[in-house]
Parts: sequence; C-alpha cells; structure tokens
Amino acid sequence: MRKQSEIKTHGRNRFSGSLKSKNALWYEYRNFLRQALSNFEAALGVPNRSACLLYYYSMLNFAKAELLDVFTVSQISGRIGHGISFNPTNAKSISGDYLTVKAGVFPRLYERRTGIPISINQRIPIKALLGNIPEIGTQVNDTGIGDPTDGSFIQLLASDANSSWPVLAVTGELPFGVRSNASKIFRREFRQVGAPEKWRDLFGISRRLPWAMEFYEAKNLVPHVNGQSNLAGAASITWKLRNYFTLAQHSWLDAHFCPSLYRARDVPMPAELARYALVYYASSLVRYKPSAFDPQLHPEQAYLFDALARECALPMLIDTLSYLEGKAQLFYPEDSWRL
Repeated sequence: MRKQSEIKTHGRNRFSGSLKSKNALWYEYRNFLRQALSNFEAALGVPNRSACLLYYYSMLNFAKAELLDVFTVSQISGRIGHGISFNPTNAKSISGDYLTVKAGVFPRLYERRTGIPISINQRIPIKALLGNIPEIGTQVNDTGIGDPTDGSFIQLLASDANSSWPVLAVTGELPFGVRSNASKIFRREFRQVGAPEKWRDLFGISRRLPWAMEFYEAKNLVPHVNGQSNLAGAASITWKLRNYFTLAQHSWLDAHFCPSLYRARDVPMPAELARYALVYYASSLVRYKPSAFDPQLHPEQAYLFDALARECALPMLIDTLSYLEGKAQLFYPEDSWRL
C-alpha cells in the first residue's frame, strides 16, 4: 500500500494530464493515503468495537484517494459529506436500523465500484449489510441478528478443441430472489448440470470437504483466439455478475454471493461496500451512543461488532488495495497450493 503514497512515479500513474497536474493530484492523493494508514494502524491497537471509529475514518480517506482520478480535488476534499447518514438518537435495534444515502463520498464510491448509481435517500438496512459480509457470518448466525448468506462458489475455466467456458461449483444456496436482476443474469448465462466426472480433482477440492456442491455451466461458449484457449473471455461471463459476489480472501473458495439489499428491488451491495457502510454505522454508535454495545444489556450486539472490528480490518485494507491497483489482490498461504 505504501508504494502508492511514498513512490511518486507509482502513485501518480493513476492520473492523466500534464506532469504538473499529475504531481498536484499525487500530493493530495499521498496525504489521503498517509492519513488513512495512520488511522488504520491506530485502530489495530484498539481491542473491541471502539476501533470502528478509527477504521471508518481510515476507509473515508482511502475512498477519497480512490476517487481522485475521476473527481476533482475540490469535489473530494474539504467539507464533502460522508454520503450516508444515521441518527443514533433514534436507534432502536440493530436488526431494525438503516442508513440513508446522501450526497457525498459514499454514492460516488458506490458508483465507482459497481458502475451503477445508487439513489439519494435510498435506505440501506443494517440487517441486509450484515448478511453480505462473509467474515462475520458465524457471529451473525450466533446472534440471530440478520441472515448470513451462505452461497459461495469455485470457478473452473473449461476448454475443448474450439471453445472455452466457465463452470461453477456452488456450496450453499443461490441467494437471488426469483424476480431479481441477479437471478435473471445468472439464469441467462448459466444452467445447472450434474457433477462432472472426477470433479474434486478438476476443482482441486480435498475429499475431506464435508459439504455437497451443485454445478452450473455457462450456456454460451467463447471461441479460442489464435488457436489458444480464451480463458479471459470465459471468465468475463462470470464477471457479468460482479456486483452480486465478492472475491474470497482465503484459499479454498473463489467468491461469495452477495444478494441485493431488497428482494423485490435490485440494489446490489457487494461485501466491499457493505463493510464500508457497516463500519460507518458502528462508528456512529461508538461515538454518539456507546450504550448500544453495552456487554451486559446488549451482549449479542457487543459480540457481533467486536467481530466486525476484528475480522473485517484486513479485508477492508485488501479491498482498498485492489481498487487502487486496478486488479484483485489475492493472498494465499503457500500450503494452499498442495492438495
């Protein structure tokens, strides 16, 4: 991450225009990053949900840095709003609370990452955010606050003599409502098939895996290019669903499904945006209504948001690095390459 803020030739490569203009943008960019990293490092020393206040201000500065190549400095710095709001004095229960989208950083970050706008005054239910963050699925299930999404998949890129296509091994359930846009896209592109012969070997899955898998194969094939397998073209079929899954940050799965915030209305919320919004919510309560996390009165909420601060810190940092670098950043342990 620090090469973005400390090595001029690397950091300013994000920007276009004259050298003078690029240097001026990098000056703002590097200081957003430095401030973000300082807050992040300070948060690592806080042992519970109180860290969310520092993590949020870290993520806010990272977001401003990320947006500098598409917005002017005046549109990003200064007194720009958070872009989401929450009134802690009206907070009643985490399962019933919601955020509201406002003008500011969040809707710009949302559009930058998803490619589609989110409506101003759109409500974002906290319960739905919790379900779309895979790292805290166990705690969400333990507390009964929210419904964790358990659908995940491993992707195999297959080829024959002429064409390439993706095959998905899915664990859990497809979390798309029947009428949702994600469901329409998925069923337009994929059909369910039986288990391929020797599927564990093909997908590199240990025989100790206890869960059943379902398999989905792309309906359309992409032709080879210059006689070579077109793996990028095959993967692009899966990437049409990019707003409805998040890449796994461990070695045994490739991605987790993230359904829309609403069943009847399509509002994508991939995990990298759900983490950002939920840390904002936690920071508001930590700052203005810490009694919401009282371990005697609200032990489930304290337990859940302690897990948020503990489990989501590294994924949020990886999210940022991926978008600053312009490609997914995957960190696999060395032993994951052995079956």
